[in-house]
Amino acid sequence: MIIVTLKDLFNHISKTECAQYLHTDIKQYQIMKKNILSFTGFIFLLFLQLQTSAQTYIAKNAKITIDGTSTMHDWSSVVTKATIQSDFTISNGVIQKLNSATVTMETKSLKSTKNSSLMDDRTYSTLKADKFPNITFVLTKVASIQQVGNEATVTVTGNLTIGGVSKPTDLILKIKTLPNGEIEVKGTKKITMSNHGIKPPSFMLGALKVADEVTITYSVIFIKK
Repeated sequence: MIIVTLKDLFNHISKTECAQYLHTDIKQYQIMKKNILSFTGFIFLLFLQLQTSAQTYIAKNAKITIDGTSTMHDWSSVVTKATIQSDFTISNGVIQKLNSATVTMETKSLKSTKNSSLMDDRTYSTLKADKFPNITFVLTKVASIQQVGNEATVTVTGNLTIGGVSKPTDLILKIKTLPNGEIEVKGTKKITMSNHGIKPPSFMLGALKVADEVTITYSVIFIKK
């Protein structure tokens, strides 16, 4: 019977062989550690990318009002058909960027708040609705973003097209992320109709004249597309 003691076994294995075994184990450990760190880093970057990726939003509901004055009384019309789409970059519920925005309003969807068909018809004629059925705004530049908490004041420039005439138009947007993930955008803008080649309408043989300046007020709730 041959009895091999632990001491005999260690004596049998040379110091060089022990070093080789140890070196191999350390190398395998370092490779495994590197792979784990690489995988962990990939997951973190992927999570970060998902958190800050640009996403497209569409209008869930929109309230757009056009208000003006005349020589006799104030007037108001609301837009009843509009398609609005924006692309936002959001990180941890905070607006980082406004990448794009388009607004298309059907001209003949403008309705007088006084339910006046005469006013509506005169509005459509003034805005050349038969030839130019849409009023549009297309974002071209973001000038600044001032962030306070989950609310941002964003100054933008875009092309506003009314009656077939496009003009660069600045807007100041108040943008807020809501607890349910939706986005609220509000603002107002005064424009002059003559700047778009629109002659303000008149009624009753000129006794009632509409002022050239109108105010557009908007409040839009966006949801992910």
